[in-house]
Amino acid sequence: MKTVLLMRHAEASEPQSGQTDFQRALTPAGRQMARETAELASAAGIRLDRVIASASVRTAQTAEIMALGLSPTAPRVLLEDLYAAPAELFAGALPLHCFPDESSVLIVGHNPGIAMLMCHWAQRVTPVPPATLMVFQFSVQDWNEVPGGSGQLLHLFSDGRKAL
Repeated sequence: MKTVLLMRHAEASEPQSGQTDFQRALTPAGRQMARETAELASAAGIRLDRVIASASVRTAQTAEIMALGLSPTAPRVLLEDLYAAPAELFAGALPLHCFPDESSVLIVGHNPGIAMLMCHWAQRVTPVPPATLMVFQFSVQDWNEVPGGSGQLLHLFSDGRKAL
């Protein structure tokens, strides 16, 4: 079994003068949103073997907060290729950056790509506001089978509460 957590980064600040979109950080409210989501996921018994995130400041910050709340020793992989990436790149990161003995991975990304993957795997259209987390389980043994596989949506955390 493989478990994949897909998350949209938490609330980000507006761009400041001279700052690129890539450099935008979380707001204080965004940090709190990420902490609350980590607490909800932890209460549901979720643990991580690895964290993969876009290398942008806001996604890296969200990933760090989530990792600290769920599995502080989980390795973190920050990928510039996932900045503003389409859904296929998020799914494709799994076989490239996960070890066979790992069973649970968090991917933190940006809309619209991360939301498109969430909706595709959930087989439904759903809003994906900042800090939304969906947890999917796949009945496979190899990360190569996940991107094209059919997973089961186990949990949905959104707007600071467990929605599923």
